[in-house]
Amino acid sequence: MEENRFDLHTHSIISDGTVAPSEIVRTAARNGIKLLALTDHDSILGVNEAIEASRECGLPFLPAVEMDNEWRHELHIIGLDIDPNNPMFLRALEIARDRRERRNKIIYSRLKEAGYDVQPLVNRPESMTTKLHIAHALIKAGYANDVRDAFQKYLRPGTVGYYTEPRFTPQQVIELIHIADGLPILAHPCHIRDNPHGLIRELYDMGLMGIEAYYPSSSPRQTEMYVSIARQYHLLVTCGSDFHGANRPGVEIGCAWRNVPALEQTYETLIRRMNT
Repeated sequence: MEENRFDLHTHSIISDGTVAPSEIVRTAARNGIKLLALTDHDSILGVNEAIEASRECGLPFLPAVEMDNEWRHELHIIGLDIDPNNPMFLRALEIARDRRERRNKIIYSRLKEAGYDVQPLVNRPESMTTKLHIAHALIKAGYANDVRDAFQKYLRPGTVGYYTEPRFTPQQVIELIHIADGLPILAHPCHIRDNPHGLIRELYDMGLMGIEAYYPSSSPRQTEMYVSIARQYHLLVTCGSDFHGANRPGVEIGCAWRNVPALEQTYETLIRRMNT
């Protein structure tokens, strides 16, 4: 079997990564990746830069986005191969951006009131600031030892800096991705704290089209289970590194790929889709 390595889950400096979109593309091309997607959180601001770099490198590229959802636990859905010019989808991303800005301002305010004024240490536009950046500011200020410590002490539910805004429901996210001619893919299902069979059945009924069964922290048993569920519902099986550059040490572009029939079938399906 030809090794058509691909990676459908990466993050750039547009969200919480540390590498520019164009450099992600160039690195992927150097590493022999045959298909790539950029999936910044609630943003496609890096897509045009990545598309230009992909043309220069001759690397097939899929515009994409990762969106968080209003759910009973953390749930992320990737919109793969979306139309980045779809007006309704762009409006939805504006709403998500505004929500993020409001959330960040309240988090900063709550932290400051508690004696942790870290906003001056976050040198980013509010719409591009994630909780990871706030966590790094807490570390820089000496209030936390590492990212895990920062979240546990200040940013998790029940802590002084926790705040969230109402988000799109999974049904809304999936519908928006379909409106933008994209493929809704369940991201890192190995992180789900729920009955996987019941959850995926719910999402399938909403229009889910794929599962990221191959993921760096997914155990062999988890991967096998999600491949089996994908087969049951005729869903695409995808792989993604969740690359974040220096913000996720040891995770390289393409590291989640495996030379298995399910991923080869997905590769062929996506390449055909790009060429039609």
